[in-house]
Amino acid sequence: MRFPDQFLAHIRVNPGFDEAAFIQAHEEPASISIRYNPFKPMSRLCDYPVPWSQYGCYLQERPTFALDPLFHAGAYYVQEASSMFLETILKTIGVHQQPQRILDLCAAPGGKSTLIASTMHPDSVLFSNEVIKSRVPALKENLTKWGAPNVIITQNDAADYGAMDAFFDVMVVDAPCSGSGMFRKDAHAADEWSVENVMHCSRRQQRILQDSIPALKPGGWLIYATCSYSQEENEHIVASLIDHGWNPLSGVPEYPGVYTSSSGFRFYPDKVNGEGFYIAALQKPIDDIHKSQSTGRMYKNTCTPALQFPTEWIAPHYAIAGYEWRNALYGFSPAIQAVLPYAEQLNLQQIGIPIGEYKRDDLIPDHAFAMSTLVHADIQRIEVDLETALHFLRKNTIHIETPHPGWALITFKQMALGWVKVIPGRINNYYPTEWRLRK
Repeated sequence: MRFPDQFLAHIRVNPGFDEAAFIQAHEEPASISIRYNPFKPMSRLCDYPVPWSQYGCYLQERPTFALDPLFHAGAYYVQEASSMFLETILKTIGVHQQPQRILDLCAAPGGKSTLIASTMHPDSVLFSNEVIKSRVPALKENLTKWGAPNVIITQNDAADYGAMDAFFDVMVVDAPCSGSGMFRKDAHAADEWSVENVMHCSRRQQRILQDSIPALKPGGWLIYATCSYSQEENEHIVASLIDHGWNPLSGVPEYPGVYTSSSGFRFYPDKVNGEGFYIAALQKPIDDIHKSQSTGRMYKNTCTPALQFPTEWIAPHYAIAGYEWRNALYGFSPAIQAVLPYAEQLNLQQIGIPIGEYKRDDLIPDHAFAMSTLVHADIQRIEVDLETALHFLRKNTIHIETPHPGWALITFKQMALGWVKVIPGRINNYYPTEWRLRK
């Protein structure tokens, strides 16, 4: 590929950089990797594993994911392998060992949020945030398909979270960047690269951290990441925090090809089977206590306990309480309930698992409920073949034999795809119109 003017000169000073090998790697195709969903176990079609991810796998060839019903069922997520190193960082910190409050500040389209949800303790809560309104639907779709129950989705500025003083144990900031690490996969990123844009991104990253850091508890962990090669967006920002007493994470397992330093971890496509990536983890000083200035921005999100809740639809091993919010029913775990008074000050997009809404005493179940693991085993399930599954995903009329009227889950290889309602003479397809398969 042709690199932007000044680009190679700009990154020659980078630690671990090998220019000839780097150029050669960009003449080769990018790797293909997916990460399986531990909430929805299935037989893995894995050619070989991603070394730093328990559920990450490389594929030799890129399938047409849109035509795989298991992709739409949330059985796996298509994610760049280098960015899965977040899992190693999280496990080194110990997020799987005890309940914590975790913030994914720049979350869309959802790759890191689904990874965090898969790694964190089952009684933790993840706040998954995206400030750009147009990117929120993709975030909601991917987290809905993943089916994790302890997730709150928001659309807020970093400063809105900064007003939640010392609230979070872990904060992940996958910061907007100049994107040079994705040149091999995204030619558009190369077209937009310039030294000026790098500096613009660096200033924005510093501003995001300055606005949001008050939300992290003293002693809490900040995980900072970009898909940029530029030190101005990576080491320089981390070095500034270290200069102010933040402690870099130690004890992270080493992997061949991953360049490790006191200020973070670098991934180059000529050294690992993945794209360009930078990640660092730093512990906030214990004595770093300062209150942010409130933005004055308040949101009215009234959640009230549900007077009518379909407990017979909920798997009995889940401690789920019913709440009403925006004229619909939601299922909240105890962990969600504990943070609800704080979450209601945010611009909420989704809380826990939407269960559905009543119309004339009939529960219309939500698609997110189908995608979760909360559905009781007694709810009717209809297993279909590939052709029927694709018809369902296209929101076409499907023709299947079933002796039982009422609501049912359509499944493919035992994975739920969504709801149908069986009535005399026909089957109504309730797959979300905005998600329907158009291929």
